[in-house]
Amino acid sequence: MQTAGELSVNSQPLLTIAIPTYNRATYLDLCLKRIVEEIAGLSEDQRCLVKIYVSDNASSDGITPKVIAQYQGMQAGVFEAVRNPVNVGPDKNIAQCYDSAITPYVWIIGDDDVLLPGNLGIVLSQLLKGKIDILYVNNYWFKDSYQEKPRCQESHGALSFRSAAEFTRRTNVMLTFISGLVVRSGIGMNYRTELTASNLVQLSWVLPLLREGKNFMTIEDWVVAAQGSNSGGYGLVKVFGCNLVKITNEILKDMPAVARTIQNGTIVNFFPGFIFEFRKGSSKFSDMDMAAGLKEAFGDNWRYHIFLAPLIRFPLPIAGCYNVFLKVFRRLFGWALV
Repeated sequence: MQTAGELSVNSQPLLTIAIPTYNRATYLDLCLKRIVEEIAGLSEDQRCLVKIYVSDNASSDGITPKVIAQYQGMQAGVFEAVRNPVNVGPDKNIAQCYDSAITPYVWIIGDDDVLLPGNLGIVLSQLLKGKIDILYVNNYWFKDSYQEKPRCQESHGALSFRSAAEFTRRTNVMLTFISGLVVRSGIGMNYRTELTASNLVQLSWVLPLLREGKNFMTIEDWVVAAQGSNSGGYGLVKVFGCNLVKITNEILKDMPAVARTIQNGTIVNFFPGFIFEFRKGSSKFSDMDMAAGLKEAFGDNWRYHIFLAPLIRFPLPIAGCYNVFLKVFRRLFGWALV
């Protein structure tokens, strides 16, 4: 397999954009529409660098296969689609997207997430500059329309990191967000089976790349809009609590500080908002033992006692005020907290 540094315009494809999907035809339609529009906006030479791969996890809605066929017809020779004969579960479907890529890089995008205008060319230009192990692309969450961007964006451009520790301080829990990660292909098969029941199978390649890689980059401008409040049905605390701690400690056992940074970021940046939404009754996740699960996973970390325990114990109105305080606290102290 060629590396990115050996590729040039008019050479072999560089990047596979892979979408795992199941019974979400409306979201998938928008996701594919934006990808196709981005490819159309590239130069003729750049278009040959991109492939599209969709893995339909035996959708039963009768519509998803039609949406896939429509876009496959528009992108003949570029678009590959597979349909699993049975539903293999989300982890195996995501892993199939990664493992099927024959290009040097893979970008798995959730079927409900949206690639923002003008950014595919930016991603390709960074990949063509030289070997990158993980490229993190900045993103924001939306509820109704991806065009409703947050009011301000403080960071712009691209940042390079020569150490996993520095890169992880910037990304921490976002290393679990597949749509925000463009990664080298062909990594981590020895962890794949173990992680296919964890809801975090992406860490089977992300963490080895973090452990073994030397070149990391972020694009600070918004590249992806992520659909919020659109997933659920599993225990978020178990997945991003005990599962995450176990997996990071195991794969990064020789880099304990980096493992802790991911865990710290999960406590500081991820769980406070979830706890508040769960207590308001607006979460779709099944976490009836939320308090016990968070304490089991993070109880020996001082951040738990500042960022999580008060939100669990305080009466809801006070917890709401405390959540606002935490947002200001994070904004003021940033990376120092992880």
